[in-house]
Parts: sequence; C-alpha cells; structure tokens
Amino acid sequence: MMHPDDLNVVNKIENLFAHDIGFFSAQKDLPKKSLFSKFKTKNINSVFSFLLKKLYRLIPNFFKDILFFGWVSHNTPATKLFARTKYDEFRIKLDSKVSALSIKAFSPELSERLQSTFQAGFFTFNLTNLSSFDNLINDVLDYAQSHHAGARPYYKDGENKKIAGSFSAYYAFSDEDSEKISILLNNNLENDFNKYLSVIAGYKCELRDISYSLGIVFGENSNSEMHQDTFSAIAKGFIYLQDIDEKDAPFEYLEGSYHDASFRSSQTNQAVLCGDYQNSDSTRIRGSILEDAIRNYNLQRFTGSKGLFILANTAGYHRKGAHKSHKPRITLNFEIPRKGIVGKLIRNIFAIMKSRTSRILTFYR
Repeated sequence: MMHPDDLNVVNKIENLFAHDIGFFSAQKDLPKKSLFSKFKTKNINSVFSFLLKKLYRLIPNFFKDILFFGWVSHNTPATKLFARTKYDEFRIKLDSKVSALSIKAFSPELSERLQSTFQAGFFTFNLTNLSSFDNLINDVLDYAQSHHAGARPYYKDGENKKIAGSFSAYYAFSDEDSEKISILLNNNLENDFNKYLSVIAGYKCELRDISYSLGIVFGENSNSEMHQDTFSAIAKGFIYLQDIDEKDAPFEYLEGSYHDASFRSSQTNQAVLCGDYQNSDSTRIRGSILEDAIRNYNLQRFTGSKGLFILANTAGYHRKGAHKSHKPRITLNFEIPRKGIVGKLIRNIFAIMKSRTSRILTFYR
C-alpha cells in the first residue's frame, strides 16, 4: 500500500536521471498556441511586461536609473554615476518600508508573528499527503519543455567555465494544473498562509496568484553562490519532494539580510563600479565577504523530510547548498508575480483601507 507521502514520480525521475538523462533535454513537439490564446485577458499583464522590458533595453542607461528607479526588474544601478551614490541603498530602504505596510492589512492580533516573519525573510510549513501531486508532476514531464530557469552550469565570475556534472531542468505547469496545485495546497496549508505569503512578497497576495514549476537539479550551478535576486522583496517557495539532508543541496538563507540596505547596496555598487555586470545583475558575495556575512547573519540551512515547504524573500542573500549526493534534488517550486515599489504601495494602501473598513463595519454591527 502506498504511503500518503510517497511519490511514484520521484522514483521515476531518479531512475531516468540514472539511466536515461537525455530524456530531460529532449525537444518536444509541442502544439503552437494560437494568437488568440496568447492575448487572453489574463495574459495582458504579461504583454505589458514584455513591452516594458523592450522599452527598458532601448533607452540610455542614465534614463533607466531615473525612470525605472522603483521597477523590480531594474536590479542594479545601470550607471557608475548612480553606483557612487546612495541610490541603491535608498531604494532598498524604501522598498522595505513599503513592503512592511503589508502587515497592516491584517488583524492586529497577528502583527507580532507577521513582523517576525518579515524580519527573518522566510517561513516554513510541513505538508502531508504528497501523493496527491503524483499525476500532476508526471504529466508536466510530458507536456512541458525543460528550461534552466537561471541555474546556469557555470559560476557568474566572468570566466564562464562549465562546471563538470552540473545539471538543471525546470518544467512549468500549465495554468490549469497550477490551479489544481493551489487547490491541493489550500486543503493542506494552515489558514494564515496567505498572510505569511503577503509579508514575504511585500504586498497582499494569495495562493491563487502563484505559478509553479518542477525543479530537477544535480551538482553545482550559478545558484550555488550566495546571491540576491534583486533589490526589491520577492517571494519564492520550495517544496521538497524527497528527504533532504546536508549533502542533498538544501536551500540556504542569510536570515534578515534583506533589511541590511547598506551591506546589500555596497556589494551591488562595487560590482557596477568594477564593470562586473554579470555579477551585479543578481549580486554574488564570495571569499572573506561571504565569511563575514555568515558570521553577521544567522545562516539557515533548510534540511528536512519530504513535504517541507519553504517560503522565502529572495531579495535576501540565499543559495543552493552543496550537492554531495548521487541523486538529483527534486522540488516543487513557486513564485509570486514580482512587484516594484509603486505596485506594492498601491496594493498595500488599498488592502489596508479594505481591512480597516471591514473592522469598522464589524464593530458597528
């Protein structure tokens, strides 16, 4: 009899990795999407984001730093002029203040717990009944084309030297299957999950806003270096589909590092001033700087049984831990849409107004 936490598809993936690794890189003959399906209402935001990125690439760097000051994808100062100032430090601090407003959108009774989560930059849950994901994961291997999702087979040190044995394959779930995963998770998670999700993301959001992917990695890659994703708070999550210990590439996080605007901006500015744009895009820290950071912050290494659900603000420093196992690490990954400073501010103000209006109406009933 199958245990409710067992996943047949995990055994399938491990066997394929050992005996038919070419399966993961094989090109699939996928049906082409119609023009109509690409421009459905729910994809309008994606179209707008695409056009915005095109505009961003076209304009001079000086105007990027001015016009896109608070845009989440403007990861670092585009010019050395602004890298010599407190430009990046100021917007990190501003993002932290705006993101903290998300706490005020919820009941005051929860504020202490939510504030603690916001300061730490992560939260964990334990899921059961993982077997309910089995068919969905098995299906995505058939209908989705694998991609690297930023996990490059080299370190971002400018040398681009290929790492021996490095492997990564990510499969994005369809909108329909993502909705099914959200329903399954909603039945499994505690009632306050959306609140913790919101304070990690920096704006009021819900489980239904999540997009999912299956992650299969082995060995070291560009994510093995301690790095931040961008200047602005963003939420990512990982569900371990296997038991993970210290040799299995556990997720690692420098607790509270998101809030240290001085340290984070100094590393980013230094990379820009040195012309190390590959590194500055999602700033890496190495050597003695990394050693000092580990001493100054509490390094959280997330090991645990299958079903461990980690929610983290990846604007704080994080990495994939060392992979010393003979098996690939298999995770169910998710990400909430990224919002910049203005987008967060608007959503948080409306959420606070709605929450306070609701409490006032409840009081006078």
